[in-house]
Amino acid sequence: MSKLKLTKTVVEKLQPVEDKQVVYWDSDIVGFGVRVSPGGSRAFFYQGRLNGKIKKITIGKLGRITAEAARKDAKRIQSMMELGQDPSPSKEKTQESATFGDLMSAYVELLEQQGKMSARNVKNQIARDIEKAFPKLWGKPATNMTLDDCMSIVGRLKDEDKPRQADKIRSYIRTAYSEAINARGDVNMPAAMRRLNITFNPARDMRKVKGSSNAKDRALTLAEFRAYWRRVKALPEPHRSLAMLHVLTGGQRQQQLTRVTLHDIDRDALSMQILDYKGRRTEPRIHVIPLLPESLSAIDRITGGGEYVFSCTGGEKPIHNVFLNDIVKRIRTDMEKAGELEKGHFTAGSIRATVETRLIAKPYRVGSDVLGQLLSHGTGGVQQRHYQHHNFFDEKLDALEKLQRMVEGQPEPSGQVIEFKRASA
Repeated sequence: MSKLKLTKTVVEKLQPVEDKQVVYWDSDIVGFGVRVSPGGSRAFFYQGRLNGKIKKITIGKLGRITAEAARKDAKRIQSMMELGQDPSPSKEKTQESATFGDLMSAYVELLEQQGKMSARNVKNQIARDIEKAFPKLWGKPATNMTLDDCMSIVGRLKDEDKPRQADKIRSYIRTAYSEAINARGDVNMPAAMRRLNITFNPARDMRKVKGSSNAKDRALTLAEFRAYWRRVKALPEPHRSLAMLHVLTGGQRQQQLTRVTLHDIDRDALSMQILDYKGRRTEPRIHVIPLLPESLSAIDRITGGGEYVFSCTGGEKPIHNVFLNDIVKRIRTDMEKAGELEKGHFTAGSIRATVETRLIAKPYRVGSDVLGQLLSHGTGGVQQRHYQHHNFFDEKLDALEKLQRMVEGQPEPSGQVIEFKRASA
């Protein structure tokens, strides 16, 4: 294989080979190379002879170190080995050079060790909003990170009008450093966290992002809600069915919806089961939601050969937990341009607040106890845990029927009982 000068441009253009690791050697620095894995990662290394024996030193992965920095390090290692000196990093130096990326990865590992259901979503958010957005900071030594560095990561999201996400990332960084400091004396922590040798939290003084919790307090007016529904029904698939299902199941929490599989759908009882891990529960609460005929049709349209219900790949993979936020953002922009927005900014979380706010008012008058059961909140008291065994299925079904009539602009029937036909179990 011909040798190449391993510059930034050249290394980024190297293509991975399926099921095979490929090594490229530098044309100028003898012994300097880069390994390209089948997955596409690129790791720089130096290989030479020390006291007559071949020795290979890993320099670092592209992203954590630049090609230019890797070349300089390769020359340093080359010089040391020519002088008979061992360039292998000492244990102390390894601890000092642990990167910001190592810290955030160790934080995710800690969440996984604790059995947190949010670990996967936290990992995806960190990868998207830190690793890919700020590769230089990702590769920076964790002990050299400053408050300004942390502010630049969080500030980008705030400037993009994503206050909620900005505050989540702020919290992840701040907590990761705090846990790493505590890990120094705690053998129960993951080894990756204990090895970091962190003694200072640069994100400690970062303030909460303003507006990060305000959007959920916003409930759409009835006219806005119906305009939103009309635009949802005009979306292309699978966005149309996903957004419709979100509304017709009561605006359930997105993170819980992403976990729903076809095994959670009971077509005989016409229901969907959600595992609610919200709060400090060690075991999930089983949350059962009745399914309207239109909800079942939406499920049929978006599921295919895979198992996940809330998916845009036919069930192969679940949607990301911000997928619905992106849909709402586009609809909100269109509503604003069309003059349909009466009270400004709203998010996917606002749909949940809207369902509760509109159903409890006239002419629907759904009781707060039923709404608590439908939206799975306020159900953790002593009475609910030990004495209240009514499942509220029919009441929740009636509330969802009212919700569908509401968004469709249909009048409420007066003095008549609406039966919903369910197949016998």
